[in-house]
Amino acid sequence: MARLINYLFAAALPLVLVAAQRQTLTVAASGGNTSSPLLFGTLYEDIYHSGDGGLYAELIRNRAFQGSSQNGQASLVRTTDFWHPIGNVQLSVEQSSPPLSASLTYDMRVDVPAGTTGQIGFYNDGFWGFHVDSSKRYAASFSIKGNYNGSVTVGFKNTLSGTQLSSTNISVQSVDGTWTSVSPSVFQPTSSSSNSNNTFTFLFDGSLLAGKSIQVNLLSLFKQTYNNRHNGVREDLAASFNGLKSTWVRLPGGNNMQGMSLGNEWHWDFTYGDLKNRPGHLGVWGDYQTNGFGILEMMQWATDSQQRVVLGLFAGLHIGGALVSQANLGGYIDSSMNYLEFLMGDSSTTWGAKRASLGFPTPFKVDHIEIGNEDYLNGGTNSYYAYRFQSFYDRIRATYPSMTLISTIVPPPVAGPNTWVDLHFYYNQDTFVALYDRFDNANRSLPIIVGEYACIYEFSNGSPEIGAQTMGMALAEGIMLLGAERNSDIVKGTAYGAMIKEYNEEPGTVAVIKHTANQILHSTSYYIQQTFSQYKGEETVAVSTQYGDGIGPVYWSATRTGATRYLKLINYYGSGSVVDVVLQGDHLSTAQVITLTAPDCSSTNKLPQLGGESTTIVSSTLTQSNGRFTVAFENPCEVKILIA
Repeated sequence: MARLINYLFAAALPLVLVAAQRQTLTVAASGGNTSSPLLFGTLYEDIYHSGDGGLYAELIRNRAFQGSSQNGQASLVRTTDFWHPIGNVQLSVEQSSPPLSASLTYDMRVDVPAGTTGQIGFYNDGFWGFHVDSSKRYAASFSIKGNYNGSVTVGFKNTLSGTQLSSTNISVQSVDGTWTSVSPSVFQPTSSSSNSNNTFTFLFDGSLLAGKSIQVNLLSLFKQTYNNRHNGVREDLAASFNGLKSTWVRLPGGNNMQGMSLGNEWHWDFTYGDLKNRPGHLGVWGDYQTNGFGILEMMQWATDSQQRVVLGLFAGLHIGGALVSQANLGGYIDSSMNYLEFLMGDSSTTWGAKRASLGFPTPFKVDHIEIGNEDYLNGGTNSYYAYRFQSFYDRIRATYPSMTLISTIVPPPVAGPNTWVDLHFYYNQDTFVALYDRFDNANRSLPIIVGEYACIYEFSNGSPEIGAQTMGMALAEGIMLLGAERNSDIVKGTAYGAMIKEYNEEPGTVAVIKHTANQILHSTSYYIQQTFSQYKGEETVAVSTQYGDGIGPVYWSATRTGATRYLKLINYYGSGSVVDVVLQGDHLSTAQVITLTAPDCSSTNKLPQLGGESTTIVSSTLTQSNGRFTVAFENPCEVKILIA
């Protein structure tokens, strides 16, 4: 059989269904290569509120007036965005005197008119609302400056019904000229809300503030976190991530790590310790970032989720094209070496002791480091080859000789043992399908990770980007992954290009998980990775077909663990495809078949309130007949995994 070529290339027209010829696949019993345990992983960076307003469990938006989004770009302009007055008060942002800290130098001033009585205050919109769940604990805290001796009533209110969903009184004694930090007050809402149209209110006794002003800062609200970690992550999103069956995560990015310009790269040493000592980051993806989800929180989440970490290091190239000169690169390398000691050093080291003092006595394990990110862009290639990569390489190798170091350019500037390369694939469906045999003849001495991939265009199109992956798009990605698995002696890992994004922001861009304040969408691509990772053997085994090397519309890969074999099959726009499977060697006469399917190739998954998921996963049993298992595809876009 020939590679699938019967495409309709006109934009927006689907692929023609291919009448499949019945074929026989013979799966060897042994003789393959060891599969990489890191084959299916993820990339985390704070893109479109995947951190703030996403995985990071802080619910208040613009909690410390660190910056804002202006015309779709992160900005140092401070605003009262997402805050609104209650009663006849005026809200404004001012430069603090004295500030709450050297890092948080602006606050929100609340001016209360003379003669005021009753409750006054302000409320926050949250990140597109709040999820209110009466079965969960919440913790509210804030800092206040100004003369106030009374209660602050905090709680949720539904904007549709006007219902007060919780009300908790916090006793406050504060004075003029000095900041008072109010410790977290833990409460459970009295009732839940079926929607996210909720606000969070801070109410004061107006008679005690009449004719006066107060200043507030670092107003915080956390919902019960995954594993009850302090300053941790959302339980529901952590559960979704765990369901992906990822084995590794690259963090902290990505373009966001690089920053837009000199000085605005992601600084690891601005992201740990007390929240009031974190100045934040001028993010690349449209908004200012709090850095509340700092490096220690990221590493703790990765540890809790049993992920191995590929640590990204800023290597002197900014997204805007600015380069750190060779003369000035030494300081960045020194900082990176401190960074590595901070994560991996024991308490006898300077930076290891610092980490231990922050409540993390056990060193984290890092055995893969990526030097830079996409250094072939924005004029970075020449300097990467000339001095940037090797400068980092030499210093890291001297201290951590067994560390795997990853180049963002192929070939790597310095070759040798434990040196890998990172490829990024953002293509249309047709190109992803063509990647099935991309690695078959690759250099076996140069290990690869596909550190970012996503099918972003349908069929052969070059636009528009599709934000909701169709089943066909997900299968195209899956075909590339089959090729990676077949060659997992050199393809050490793959990672989807965006692990998580907020649903309402940039809906025309892809992510494997999208979220709102109270709902989660698992894309069609989510279930490709989940099933591929869950049903994977420790060693590749050969598959032969009666049609020689021909492929399409059915694509495959096989692995084994001991005597158990896993044969992955993708039917890609095939009508009536049937595969007879012959397993060589000893095997059971019955097989388990996992089927990932959808009604048609254009099906997409939606939020629960918009119709839910179109994909389904079904397990069934298949009995061998005449020495073969007959696998029949019911739908033209479908995955079947035979386990025997």
